[in-house]
Amino acid sequence: MDYKLKGKVAIIGGSSKGLGKACALSLAKEGVNIVLCARGEEELEETRKKIEGYHVEALALKVDMSSAEDNERIVKETIDKFGRVDILVNNSGGPAPGSFSELSMEDFDEAYNSVLKYNIRMTNLCLPYMKEKHWGRIINITSMSVKEPSPTLVLSNVFRTAVVSFAKSISKELMSDGITINNVCPGYFRTDRITQLMEKEASDTNVSVQEYEQKVMSALPHKRFMSPDELGNMVAYLCSTQARSITGTTIQMDGGVNSGLL
Repeated sequence: MDYKLKGKVAIIGGSSKGLGKACALSLAKEGVNIVLCARGEEELEETRKKIEGYHVEALALKVDMSSAEDNERIVKETIDKFGRVDILVNNSGGPAPGSFSELSMEDFDEAYNSVLKYNIRMTNLCLPYMKEKHWGRIINITSMSVKEPSPTLVLSNVFRTAVVSFAKSISKELMSDGITINNVCPGYFRTDRITQLMEKEASDTNVSVQEYEQKVMSALPHKRFMSPDELGNMVAYLCSTQARSITGTTIQMDGGVNSGLL
């Protein structure tokens, strides 16, 4: 299916690896020029080369997504190179795991900056260019914790849910300019973040990481971790012309784990 995205430009946070990289690859396959944003210079360069293998242009920027200065630089360099921003995928590393008693006020401040404020700031910086074209797509990569809060992911529960609320709050206003905004909630994907969380849970329950991983997989309806490209393909669809009427939604990709109705 032709998603009619050829020649558009996408800024993708945390895109040197994991879910962000999967989003970049899926969009590149549709002919989208990609702005890669991450901290790891070596991984950024490897991903840039892979993206360019799809015969699109790629700009790789070594940045800290929680930095206001870096956020502004991302958009400026994107406009300097491409003259437009059509797609924004807000994706940042998950905040520190932990229960409320384990977290400090500094942890809350850091999570606010790296998750909620980053999403709001990048959206605000990109919107003028989308409004100019009367077309835009904003996708926020959140977490299953926005559907079912976890007692050991308090920061994610609080700030990723706030991202969902922000997106819903502005979705009607943006729709009049042909701009959609949606959230995707990943479940158990094989990423560094999942490894980090499993290592913490294994340590807390005094079992090996391998034992804990097997326990997790046995509880999953399809008995496997999902591949990042599955999420990348969903993001590409939400950016398509075919998805132009989908906005303000929060879509879970969890392999059927969540038992809630909404």
